[in-house]
Amino acid sequence: MKNQLLLFLVIINTSLFAQIGAKVQQQSQNKLTGIWQNSSQGFQMVLMLNEDRSGEFDGEAIHYAVVGSKLSIEASGVKTVYDFVLQINSLTLSGGDLQASLMFTRAGSIPSAQAAPSQSVKTKTEPTSNAKLLGLWSGNGESIEFTKEGKCNYLGQTYPYEQSNEHVTLQTAQGNVMMAYVVANNQLTLTVNGKQLVYSKGTQGAISVSKGNVAQELVGKWCYVNVYSTSTGGSSSSSCFVLNGDGTYEYSGESSRSVNTSDLYGGTSSQSEDRGTWWVQGDRIHYNSQSRGPGSYQLQKQNHPKNGDPMIVIDGQSYVTFYNKAPWR
Repeated sequence: MKNQLLLFLVIINTSLFAQIGAKVQQQSQNKLTGIWQNSSQGFQMVLMLNEDRSGEFDGEAIHYAVVGSKLSIEASGVKTVYDFVLQINSLTLSGGDLQASLMFTRAGSIPSAQAAPSQSVKTKTEPTSNAKLLGLWSGNGESIEFTKEGKCNYLGQTYPYEQSNEHVTLQTAQGNVMMAYVVANNQLTLTVNGKQLVYSKGTQGAISVSKGNVAQELVGKWCYVNVYSTSTGGSSSSSCFVLNGDGTYEYSGESSRSVNTSDLYGGTSSQSEDRGTWWVQGDRIHYNSQSRGPGSYQLQKQNHPKNGDPMIVIDGQSYVTFYNKAPWR
């Protein structure tokens, strides 16, 4: 009888601890959900953690899990585990693929020293911030307008928007798009998925900015090709884009996979196309895509280490010239 009672208590305790552990883990995950931002690297990095364990990290779709003080993030089939420290409005990640710890701040949060002032401070700052956003802004070969009626006019379309805490959220048919914004010196900087777009007040420069920054040395066709094969199959992918001297571009890409084993035989293929306008500002190449809208990539010029052919490196991906061109100097 005594042994039966002991066994019963062990079962009860084990079940109870499991429930408590699951509850603590769920609470930890709930505290992590939200939008976190970091700009210590010279650009804004955004980590979005949704309640259903989906999200985005620097513009890439992810799935995540929380176990104790570990945050596991899976993107493109690769899982990375970080150590994390969570405070009221900050999330610090370390380990994984990071060389140093990285601290994110919860979007819309304010320092605790500023949290004490009551509603009177909030009602003063919000209208002022909203007033700065209103009006027509031009740049990147396009215009964007925010009206006092809560409408955003962009690329011939009108979207309802909401503004709070230096963020503006567009309501689109595909879902809400949240952007951080800063207004300073008659310029509007929008940050979307870690990419920054700069606009000037009014209509000036809407066309000249784009054409004036078309880098003629980049005009031409650039390609990336990757082929992998084994005795049981393989894959190949290629993408090419043509940068025209008038500031327009054309893109085409294709990929294929095949498998050939005793149990399975077959293959898949896909193709994609795009076109739009392009220009260069500093170390970034900007685009306005017909299918994706505006954006930008980091741009570098390098020569091929083996044959010296000029390459352009876009966000770490190298594209080699398709035609004969002299090496970069």
